[in-house]
Amino acid sequence: MPVFKNRQWAVTDYGMATVSPAPEYHIEAKRLLETGGVGYDGMYDWPLHLAEKACVDIEAFLQAFAQAIEIHKGKYKGEVHLNVLSTTIAEARARAKPFCGHVTI
Repeated sequence: MPVFKNRQWAVTDYGMATVSPAPEYHIEAKRLLETGGVGYDGMYDWPLHLAEKACVDIEAFLQAFAQAIEIHKGKYKGEVHLNVLSTTIAEARARAKPFCGHVTI
């Protein structure tokens, strides 16, 4: 059962997941603040990785991601670094592919 939901993402007890008809993504709460992805230079991986997908509405993802890191505090290692989060969000928006608006699976 979702704790938070928007048109493409849900925050659940597990973490985050896409809402149908979007392609299926599940992000476990303990993985929310992962860093170290190739080319991400110390920023949080998930927003940048998903920004590169045309099927992802990056604004919907960022809204749900913010909710998820608040709701799941204590389930992931470390603390949210606001400067890293801010930089990651700006970079995700800059890298975002135009949202296709509809997705067929």
